[in-house]
Amino acid sequence: MTKLHATLATLAVLGGAAHADDMANDEGSSAGVAALQLSSGSRRGVAQDYIVLPSGGELTGTMRFVTSQPSLGGEALRFSDLALFGLSGRWALFSKLELSAGAEFLPKQPSFTDEKPWQSVNAGLRSPISRRIALAISGAGGHLMNHSGMWTREALSIQWRKPIVDVMTFDISGGMNGVTLSAPRSKGAFLTELSLTTAVLFREPSGHWGAWTGLSYALPVTARGEDPTTGMAVDPQPRLDFRIGTVLSLVRAWDLYVEYAIVDRGDLGDAATRLPILDGGFDQHQVIFGVTRHFTNKRKRSTYSGDAMQLGMR
Repeated sequence: MTKLHATLATLAVLGGAAHADDMANDEGSSAGVAALQLSSGSRRGVAQDYIVLPSGGELTGTMRFVTSQPSLGGEALRFSDLALFGLSGRWALFSKLELSAGAEFLPKQPSFTDEKPWQSVNAGLRSPISRRIALAISGAGGHLMNHSGMWTREALSIQWRKPIVDVMTFDISGGMNGVTLSAPRSKGAFLTELSLTTAVLFREPSGHWGAWTGLSYALPVTARGEDPTTGMAVDPQPRLDFRIGTVLSLVRAWDLYVEYAIVDRGDLGDAATRLPILDGGFDQHQVIFGVTRHFTNKRKRSTYSGDAMQLGMR
């Protein structure tokens, strides 16, 4: 078995183990499509204080547990009722461009739903404008819930970080998101939102641990057309998300992280304010477990000493 095949197998096993854990039931009540990320780049960038991956690459496996009040089929989603498994990767080119891509699958869903096993794909570019500012362009697409149609999303954002002390940094990003809903024999719908995310990042000086907490706000700018699954005109509402998470990077090759999110999307009592998207299309809570395998360029390995991680860009 090659190193890459072994890494893929490890990520799948760890993701599956997180999914199988016997944890207490939890009800949630809040959500949004492709929810705004407090750390849209590498999680290690929080612990080591960089915005764009400086070199090498990483492969990440995640298990996302979704809970909500009665929504899908009029039933509540409790912990482990619905889980999304994601596999994503990113690679740095010449320290000036970060490429990313990923896919999300549905290994576990309740008996009262019949959603497709493959849910979505995504891709993005990130580039530094200066040491503390980066520009990001991303796109994603996937299946509509309980329908043959598709959704797509495009986003443009700019991110700025301001160190306060050695262990704390302010992170602010803003931009525009566009979402399209389409289906055969349907007018479809399109909406755009202005978004703003503010977060506080914490890090341990040696770069082995990081954490983040913050809020994301999105304001609808335009909306037209009809939701293909309901035939109702879309009526998006302002959204306010909350996220808190932590990452542990004890060795050069591996990271572990966990994140909790309250994701807001419309009102459960008004279908026109929601979107027919499983991940963030309705009010929901999310608990995310992730593991990342890092790859270094061969010419860069001499800069590392054993398994101890070196500090990232400062």
